[in-house]
Amino acid sequence: MRFLGNPGTGKTVVARLVGELLLAMGDTWQNQEEGVARKQAELMQEASRADLVGEHTGATAIKVQGVVKEALGGVLFIDEAYALVQGARDNFGVEAVDTLIKEMEDNRAHLIVAWHA
Repeated sequence: MRFLGNPGTGKTVVARLVGELLLAMGDTWQNQEEGVARKQAELMQEASRADLVGEHTGATAIKVQGVVKEALGGVLFIDEAYALVQGARDNFGVEAVDTLIKEMEDNRAHLIVAWHA
């Protein structure tokens, strides 16, 4: 999902509410092997550029994969996703987006990804 609008129009609030509604409807498969029921708050994971982009070559993919792994069975909300790629020469940001797209495809039954732009 992608939420669009001017600053201050409530995109983040709406994204969180939609995520909570999707979770309440059971739209993701929860990993039963964990053995412990996760709380609703734990099913809504938020991430920003700092959480996804590494500081050196090779670190970005690992960070993205870690964030996705934590969000499996719930919703991953990427706050201010437009900041992931900061210009044409931002190889780390591009790597973050590429890795995120692959993880979204590989885990499509286990993850909902929402962001606002």
